[in-house]
Amino acid sequence: MGTYGCHELEYVRTDRNGTKIFHDNNCPRCAGYGFLEKWANTGKVCFECGGTGLRPRPKVVKFYTDEYRAKLDARKAARDAKILADNPPPTEVELQARAREAMMTIWENQGFSRNGSGFIHYGNTYPNRDALRKGGGRWCQFLKAYIAPAPISGLCGVKIRQTSTDELCNANGYIDLDKAFGMFCDELT
Repeated sequence: MGTYGCHELEYVRTDRNGTKIFHDNNCPRCAGYGFLEKWANTGKVCFECGGTGLRPRPKVVKFYTDEYRAKLDARKAARDAKILADNPPPTEVELQARAREAMMTIWENQGFSRNGSGFIHYGNTYPNRDALRKGGGRWCQFLKAYIAPAPISGLCGVKIRQTSTDELCNANGYIDLDKAFGMFCDELT
């Protein structure tokens, strides 16, 4: 049997299935030493055991025989198979539908429509921010502009440019800085 720290494991008993049970009395923080040099700034004494190196209640350590371990593994495999039969994993089509729905939700949170189209409102947006928000616009801090699912007209000093998630977003649905600045840096500044 191996040593788990400063103190040896204490033999307790052997079960009828051959499992040997030991008690580990080593403090989990200092491994049974009671102090360590790396705690020199606080007095080197372990705060968990108070310097004794022993834990208040021993930890039970079990060593199974190979036959009993195989039996336990077979039980676990049967439990896992039952859980899998009761709750089958989603099909590839369902996973793709969930991913598509999540992508559309991300687009909506960024101001695009569910089909991925949108309009960038840039320029003098600060005085018009209430109207932009009422029209469904979302502020994009990367572009320093609002993105809305439809163009919002009647705004003074605001330019509008049509865009889509294909030209502006990465594969995860979020605005890609490289694409955004490469495509709109001349217009948005």
